[in-house]
Amino acid sequence: MTKALPQNITSYDLLKAFAVIIMVIDHTGFYFFPSEEWWRAVGRIGFPIWFFLIGYAQGRDLPLKLWAGIGILILSDIVFGLSIVPLSALVTIALIRISIGVIMENCSRNKQALWPFSAILFFLVLPSFYVAEYGTQAMIMGVFGWLVRNGRKNDFTKSDIQNYMLFAAFSFIIFQQLQFQFSTPWLFVMGLGTMAVLVVLYRFGAREFPKATAKTPCIVRAPIQLMGRRTLEIYVFHLVLFKALGLWTDPDRFSLFEWQWIYQTG
Repeated sequence: MTKALPQNITSYDLLKAFAVIIMVIDHTGFYFFPSEEWWRAVGRIGFPIWFFLIGYAQGRDLPLKLWAGIGILILSDIVFGLSIVPLSALVTIALIRISIGVIMENCSRNKQALWPFSAILFFLVLPSFYVAEYGTQAMIMGVFGWLVRNGRKNDFTKSDIQNYMLFAAFSFIIFQQLQFQFSTPWLFVMGLGTMAVLVVLYRFGAREFPKATAKTPCIVRAPIQLMGRRTLEIYVFHLVLFKALGLWTDPDRFSLFEWQWIYQTG
């Protein structure tokens, strides 16, 4: 038996719908407008949400559809002539789900271990980018999500959680700037947007909004709930679609079955 989904719009729906929209903007820039930096600058601010929610979630299961999504994306990279490594963000999600419970259980028993562990994650961000998408930066956001939900119950103070939020934000901004080299205006947009998103995440909690649901037309409510409740399917479908369109719009970048194991720049 599976738990019935709420009829009302929830805080998860709103947060994930926002993240999906930002994700599509980001991927539109990556696949179709790689020379226009604003797509990626705006698109970066949605990244923390996905991995925050993995840490925030109570469940640690790895459903079949997650493995199916991983397989479909690897197959699509082969078909459309891309690289398999770094592995997709779904692999990163799976690794966080497997490990974060054990890691944070140990950090809860020895709270002094949180910051040395996080420092290791920080210094592994760049090399881990080449293994799986977002690397250990994703784990940093996952730890932040765990702290928001479980920190106070495990004797982490409000100050501990706020300080970790600042660490997560600034480490993310630093490494995104190293990767993308945004011009000053777009660095400002990315940085301010990231901080705003993390403040929202710091205050996040599971809520339903029956009054807002009643006042929201179905034509608006249905897409919000679809994006909030079918994020994995949307993620996989739109990436496969974008890769297929890339084969048509940019044959120099995409080519049938001319794939490689490891991504190479230039």
